[in-house]
Amino acid sequence: MTTEVVTTLGKDLLQITFFLMAPMLVVAMVVGLVIGIFQTISSIHEQTITFLPKVLGVLGVFLFCLPWMLRMMTSYTVNLLGNLTRYCQ
Repeated sequence: MTTEVVTTLGKDLLQITFFLMAPMLVVAMVVGLVIGIFQTISSIHEQTITFLPKVLGVLGVFLFCLPWMLRMMTSYTVNLLGNLTRYCQ
């Protein structure tokens, strides 16, 4: 296994990980921003208020994106295992 193959596999793995986590991270960031603006406007400075909406938002996006995420992970795994003999030369 050459360094080019290892680098390519690592790059692909990081790209897949980024694409799988991006929707949930964006929702958590947007929900946190909206609640932060609400807290600023209403002068409520409670740290625990953002927890439940973020969890529910991330869970909702996770459930919504789950079929797409499974297809993406399956495609990556099939591609990785299908080319295993080429990587081990």
